[in-house]
Amino acid sequence: MVHQDHAEMTTKERIFEAALDLFAQKGYDAVSMREIAEAVGIKKASLYSHFASKDDLLEQIFNYPTATLSSVGPEGQDSEKMIVTMGVKGFMTMATGVFNRWMSTPRMEKVWRIVCIEVYHDERMKKFYNKFTDDAFAFWRSNFALMGKHKLIKRLDTDALAREYLSFYVYAFMDYFIVNYGSSGSFLAAEGKWLDDHTAFLVNSIKA
Repeated sequence: MVHQDHAEMTTKERIFEAALDLFAQKGYDAVSMREIAEAVGIKKASLYSHFASKDDLLEQIFNYPTATLSSVGPEGQDSEKMIVTMGVKGFMTMATGVFNRWMSTPRMEKVWRIVCIEVYHDERMKKFYNKFTDDAFAFWRSNFALMGKHKLIKRLDTDALAREYLSFYVYAFMDYFIVNYGSSGSFLAAEGKWLDDHTAFLVNSIKA
């Protein structure tokens, strides 16, 4: 699902949006299918023709970040070629731009609010979170290894470097979605500058 104006949404998309709103505000367990149907303005029975269960809605939420990430990244590009062509600073700046586009919609913010408030007690959410972060770690470990292969960065432990880079993103997510959720206009408005500064500091620290 992509972000659309509410007037252009299908019934299924409006159900998804209402579920995001309610789950983000109250938590997954506290919201009923009847409440979602009422928020959309349809009968509960009609809701089940679009989603078989509340768990089905949760599955759509799990799928959303990965599906959306594939639509904002550089399609079909080889990481090694981009790293060699762009250099460390150019590649890292490009990656930050992809992240910013990915996080730029209210819908994505609601998804991550749900993940952050549910991950500690919902095993399905924990499994999703662990896979997502493991994939991010593998992606950056590989990229830093390629930078090292081409002598673009200092000789460093790529596992430690990937964890160091991603740890600030984990801090930013916890700070915004748990500690200060709703206190500012958007995630990027609250955390974007610090993430940019973090990337610039890292680049200057590791480049050969």
